[in-house]
Amino acid sequence: MVETDDVYRRLQEHLDRLPQRFPATGSGVELRILARLFSADEARLVLELSALPEPVATIHRRVRASYTPAALLEALERLAARGLVHRVVSKGVAKFLLSGFVVGFYERQLPTLTPDLERDILQYFDEALAVALPLRKTPQMRTVPVNVSVVPDREVATYDDIRAYVRQSRGPFAVMDCICRLGRSLVGHTCEHTTRMQTCLTFGKAAEGMVQSGAAHFIERDEMLRLLDEADADGLVLQPENTQAPLFICCCCGDCCGVLASAKRMPVPADYFGTNFYAVVSPDACEGCGTCLTRCRMDAVTIEDGRAVVARSHCIGCGLCVTTCPSEAMTLARTDRPRVPPKNTPALYVQLYRDRYGTLGLAKALGKHVLGRKV
Repeated sequence: MVETDDVYRRLQEHLDRLPQRFPATGSGVELRILARLFSADEARLVLELSALPEPVATIHRRVRASYTPAALLEALERLAARGLVHRVVSKGVAKFLLSGFVVGFYERQLPTLTPDLERDILQYFDEALAVALPLRKTPQMRTVPVNVSVVPDREVATYDDIRAYVRQSRGPFAVMDCICRLGRSLVGHTCEHTTRMQTCLTFGKAAEGMVQSGAAHFIERDEMLRLLDEADADGLVLQPENTQAPLFICCCCGDCCGVLASAKRMPVPADYFGTNFYAVVSPDACEGCGTCLTRCRMDAVTIEDGRAVVARSHCIGCGLCVTTCPSEAMTLARTDRPRVPPKNTPALYVQLYRDRYGTLGLAKALGKHVLGRKV
């Protein structure tokens, strides 16, 4: 048992070196999570994987005493099929790399999630996300308005106008269950905001991969746009991947989403979300009806002296308060320094790595990668 526990601790430390942290906790619940997902032999193999994609031949030089090339490929394909490592194809060659926890191998457990694993996940979120979130300069996800028409100035970049992005995307499109909402239902929790389970939307290669894994099914463009309308009606926050060309959009409620719930425990939750907007109240128009209060998922709105007040420290610019304000007293304003997200997923992860290790650390990692050494 000592040796097995050590394998999982080493794997936790290996994963924690990724840009998206996987920190240790006082309870050690992270070791239980890893033991539920990886056998000890699988954990030893994943310890030999890098943060950057490598062909089987490169990985085999590290594990040749334990695997033939064919056996190694088979083992890596099994792990990738279960969503525990990433598999990418470059110029017809399959390459493998580490997968982070969130966003990563947790979401890929959708088809096999169990109540026991979910209870461990919830405990881990409670203990670790509050530690990991403040360490991120660049978030993996950003918040966009539920409807661009809530912004008075219509000149909004496509990456802030998610409907325009859907209309321009080549697809394909897919939808699957929300891992957070499904997980909470497995332990007896009923979402306070929506009865919809299928609110996780994916694009392009991500859509193809999730459909191939059995977790998602393809939908047409019009269906994707309809699901965004339903998200607004149910009061769900739109959180796409933090890129100009996102591969996914999470439609998040306030009581199931681990990211929203963890951020709300921070002194200034808005600091941990990539957003270019915030809500503004017109005191003269506000009737103090409280509709915005019930729509806000970040506890950013209060009613004071019969008028709504928005706390900038908590507002993440989702626009949910704007779309249902009966007196049209709520609008979205742009932040003073709008942020342009990274161009695509590879650019996002380069930025995340640079944030954590600096430009020199990034250069060293790329140098090791070129030499075939583990990053």
